[in-house]
Amino acid sequence: MNADYDHGIRGFTLVELMVGITVGLLVSLASISVFVSTRKLQTVGAAKSHMGENARLAMELMEKDFRSAGFLGCKPLLEDAPVSLLATSGGMFLDGDSGGLGGSHGDGTAFTPALNATLAGLAQPPNPSSDVVSLRVPIEPMSLGLAAPMTTSSGVPTVGANTAGNAILSGDIVLIANCKAAAMFQVTEAAPATTGLLTHATGGTFYPGNATTDLQQVFHGDAAVYRLATHHYYIAPSVTHAGTNSMWRYTFPNNDGSANPQEVVQGVDRMLVTYGIDAGDQIASKYVDASGVTSWSSVIAARIRLLTASVADGVTLGVQAASFAGTNVVPTDHRLRTQLSQVVTLRNHAP
Repeated sequence: MNADYDHGIRGFTLVELMVGITVGLLVSLASISVFVSTRKLQTVGAAKSHMGENARLAMELMEKDFRSAGFLGCKPLLEDAPVSLLATSGGMFLDGDSGGLGGSHGDGTAFTPALNATLAGLAQPPNPSSDVVSLRVPIEPMSLGLAAPMTTSSGVPTVGANTAGNAILSGDIVLIANCKAAAMFQVTEAAPATTGLLTHATGGTFYPGNATTDLQQVFHGDAAVYRLATHHYYIAPSVTHAGTNSMWRYTFPNNDGSANPQEVVQGVDRMLVTYGIDAGDQIASKYVDASGVTSWSSVIAARIRLLTASVADGVTLGVQAASFAGTNVVPTDHRLRTQLSQVVTLRNHAP
């Protein structure tokens, strides 16, 4: 009876215990490996998704402004560039002769054409391994009609005072246009939204200021007024994520108190823009970088290429080399990278 009792409470042998521990360790290791792999895949997936969103946002911003560059209001019958009343702007605002488009090509050490002093002197200056693009665009699609016809070409255009659509600020640069003529000038009225007066006096402390008050056209009720700005896009180090680059935008004029320059899209490493030149048949016969453009008004299309990177580091096991615009980019970090390319037609330069 005691023998039977002893046999019933018999435990594991040492061999059985070791086998059990070994199997348990193998199962644990397998579970840990699956967990680590899953977390790694989630990290890579999240980084790719974020990088893709940033790339699309950067491209959408560029496409929108390229399509609006050189906006002239009613274009069908307007073949001449708008009359510019502005004094020299140092390249910060693109005048009528530029076609609302400009840029500089970075070769890794310098820019051609050279950057204007304002952009070159920024705390986070443009990276010379990327291009700089300048686009004159309407701030909003809404226009304002004249409240009364002008009587002389040097008169003061008047729009609705205290109306919902009148957001014009003192110092704004505006375009007044009908289908036959257009003119750009800087508003010097102290409170144009309140008075409706678009005074454009010469002198004073306004920058760039007006060189003349003569619009060279008497505008009537068929004219519309639009607020304009020049957006300068460039690549510079991020201030929110150390070790990364971002797409920045400098807006001129910028009178509403918003941040300027503005870090608009994170994770953009490089930008290269080539311009389709019209050979006279409204077809882009060749694409050249900014250093090869002899007349910006002859540009009818642009090819935008962006090299984007994940904001998070440590995503890849090794350094990921990337091919961009015919060159091999070898970074020193462990971020994902991808190239995005898009061709955009300049609506206001095309027929």
